[in-house]
Amino acid sequence: MELIVIALILAAVLVGQYYLYEKLGQRGLSYKLTVRRRGTEGVPAGSGSVIEAFEDEEIEIVEEIDNAKLLPLPWVRTEISCSRWLSFYGSSAGLKDPAQKGLISGIFTLRGRQKCRRTWKVRCEKRGLFTIDDASIVVSDLFGLVRSARVIKLGQELRVLPIPADMECGDMSGDVFIGEIPVRRFVLPDPFVISGAREYSGREPMNRIHWAQSARCGSLMVYNNEFTTERRVLVLLNVQRSFHGEKQRISVPTLEALIKGAAFMLDYCCRTHTECALAANSPKPVYSEPGEGYVHMTEQLRSLAELKSCCGEHIDDFIAQVDFTGFTDVVFVSSFLDEKCAETLRGLSQNGRSITIFSTDIEETDLCDVLHIPRRKYSLPDGGEE
Repeated sequence: MELIVIALILAAVLVGQYYLYEKLGQRGLSYKLTVRRRGTEGVPAGSGSVIEAFEDEEIEIVEEIDNAKLLPLPWVRTEISCSRWLSFYGSSAGLKDPAQKGLISGIFTLRGRQKCRRTWKVRCEKRGLFTIDDASIVVSDLFGLVRSARVIKLGQELRVLPIPADMECGDMSGDVFIGEIPVRRFVLPDPFVISGAREYSGREPMNRIHWAQSARCGSLMVYNNEFTTERRVLVLLNVQRSFHGEKQRISVPTLEALIKGAAFMLDYCCRTHTECALAANSPKPVYSEPGEGYVHMTEQLRSLAELKSCCGEHIDDFIAQVDFTGFTDVVFVSSFLDEKCAETLRGLSQNGRSITIFSTDIEETDLCDVLHIPRRKYSLPDGGEE
């Protein structure tokens, strides 16, 4: 008789807690996710702000779950849906589906009116614009009889900016952009650049007389000043795969190497206070206004971060639409160079512009040697990933 009573009591407890957790399991349970760079306060997911970080940078994702009711929750499981290119330390790396999404799981045990927080260390493995889509919360009772689930939409965007090419992994150099360059015509002469002496015309001030040259020539001579201008660089990025396959996807290692090369030139111009602009024949063409400084460089890196491995139009057609007015230097970043494109670069060079080729696959004996154009080469150290 006692066993029957005990059994009935246990059954009543099980049935009672079943309905209790089914009705109240999710009630009073709140979830908050914050994404932040290390050393910053961070932004709550769903606020509409875009968090930015660089490749290989470690960021933090903070989960905060609050049980506002008296009922304890012995088993709470959370799952974050995000890109597989966000590497969570301490999580299972195998939870990845074909759509390149990962599910990051966490287990919590909460007493009544308890708040719990967990901080994930996350490494940004690849450039791009990623979204932490949603988080699911599953609540169960002590015996696993009840499972109550709900999905919280997050929609938190994370933009991972590319890092510049490593100088030790290639022979890329920006030394050609140091200083000013002489030009044939300009509004006013540069008083700091002297290119010789000329005869005194009577209109020059006395402090412009070159006394030593006047003594040698036997007549008054004055300093002759050169016309100069500051450098302005256009980084022209070609994401076309080859001359014959403009609509085909470029390989991931090649594209990443080209983007890192373009990022290096933008970074170099920023550090040397040189005005620069970026143009790319992506499906959504990129063309920025010239500028300088860290803010301007970051804007260009944002464009590079979101580039896809396909092009919008043939590089020859794209170059024909680019306005090169005002640019003294053109850096052509491409995996190949055809004759038509080389002829266009030759014309720019003949008009007084400095041309540099930054490539990944162009052979040594190619059009660069024929045109006498400086060429730099770079490739990813580990070959990248397809």
